[in-house]
Amino acid sequence: MSEYIDYITGTHSLYDKYYNDWRLAINSYHSGPEYKDAHYLRAYQVDLNTPSETVNTYERGEDGSYVSKTKARVEHGMTSNEVDKGQDMLGGSFYAEKIDNTPVYNYVKLIASEYNSILFRNPPQRLTGEQPEMAQFIEDVDGEGSNLAEFMSQVDILTTIYGVLHIGCYKPTGSDIPKFKIHTPEDVTNWSYKYDIDGNLKLNDMVIKLEETDFHTVYRVLTPEFIDTIFVGQDEDYMPPVESDQLEALDDYSYRIRQENELGYIPITTVYQNVKVHNNIGSTIIFDVAQIQRSIYGDSAEIYSAITYGAHPTLVVDENTDALNDGQVGAEPGAVIRVQGGLTGDQQNFVYQFASPPLDAISEIRELIDSKVNKLTQIAMLRSEDLIRSARSGNQIEVFDDKLAALIRKKATNLENTESMLFDMYFDWTNQQKPEDFKISYNRQYNKRALEHEISEMVQLINAYEKYESVFLERPNAIGSTVTEFVAEEFGTSAEAEARAKELGGS
Repeated sequence: MSEYIDYITGTHSLYDKYYNDWRLAINSYHSGPEYKDAHYLRAYQVDLNTPSETVNTYERGEDGSYVSKTKARVEHGMTSNEVDKGQDMLGGSFYAEKIDNTPVYNYVKLIASEYNSILFRNPPQRLTGEQPEMAQFIEDVDGEGSNLAEFMSQVDILTTIYGVLHIGCYKPTGSDIPKFKIHTPEDVTNWSYKYDIDGNLKLNDMVIKLEETDFHTVYRVLTPEFIDTIFVGQDEDYMPPVESDQLEALDDYSYRIRQENELGYIPITTVYQNVKVHNNIGSTIIFDVAQIQRSIYGDSAEIYSAITYGAHPTLVVDENTDALNDGQVGAEPGAVIRVQGGLTGDQQNFVYQFASPPLDAISEIRELIDSKVNKLTQIAMLRSEDLIRSARSGNQIEVFDDKLAALIRKKATNLENTESMLFDMYFDWTNQQKPEDFKISYNRQYNKRALEHEISEMVQLINAYEKYESVFLERPNAIGSTVTEFVAEEFGTSAEAEARAKELGGS
């Protein structure tokens, strides 16, 4: 049993390898506090010590004269408990200020949304049957109020971000209608595969982390035979917050609820963004885009630092000058600084100056950011103003659009197959036969010119059929020259066309 618990609470080696990339991708998409709290900016030592983590404490004698100055370290936290624990130690540093004031240009969300809008510009066509329970299911496929179109759009977004996504089809207890459930690769912590007698690699089991808190961690373990829900507590006296007669203790910390798997296979389908790198691991452009976005974010922080330090110089003053002015050393123009003359006639050396780094690097950093943005749009295969200006012809832009259309077409194929497999599991759960006319079709044309060309071809075919109908059906005795004129008008006046016309006329 300990090996069983160790396997559930452990993680797959590929999970550990790709976890940071998944976190960067999803944090880049969410942006806001999720991105700031990840601390993706580089922390320099000067950022951590400047200016608020230390304060000066001045000590004076009974007569008010300056005695000494000491430095005290400031501990920052949302609560006193956090300060005691050493949490949120960056709250008063320049690094925290830089995080709060550096803008995040969210290219990940822009690109993922752009792909999604192109894919669903023309909604998928679905023939799912006329059963009333099917209509009810399509309006709420996940039990959270999302209809099928909204659910699949969310699947596409998350697949673009992670490169892979797992979707389960489960029948809740006491319900006759199953529900779809999304599992991100961050949720699927462990898995194993095995070969069947035909040499096909099959999913043997999958561990999904449902919840993780300071109180406990909840897992779902899927096998062809059972569906287990595992509760792993943090204390010896832990009791799961669930009431069930099927609850059994595995040890002092762990409990299990076991249900038989009626399907005989794991009700999970995995959809990949592009191609499969490993089992349950996919590739996506967003990994590269997120890295470039983070690099641009760091460059923007360097500009903020350069402006802060360069446009607002630091006042450098020695302690003697500071003491003579009671600590009130002015930094504005026209300020009066009082210094003490030497008793022997020799003037003492006092330090009072402004120090700041040059601002020349700002323009270079801006050029670097523009270059990265340009490369980013090329990687994502999206049009940019520079691309349009540099294009020598419209054909060059059209070729670029065709590359993007090929990417979207691959996404459409993967989603179409995934949706079909999800409905296979739906019908298995409900013990129904899939209708013969059941069909799911995603659009395959995303270039506007391609759509216009396709429509033009359809119009030509309809016109040709109407002419054929008027000649052969309304005038069935028309032969010879009439047919020759019809074929010549539609297909040319070559000898081959005339011979074909006579053949049609004779028949």
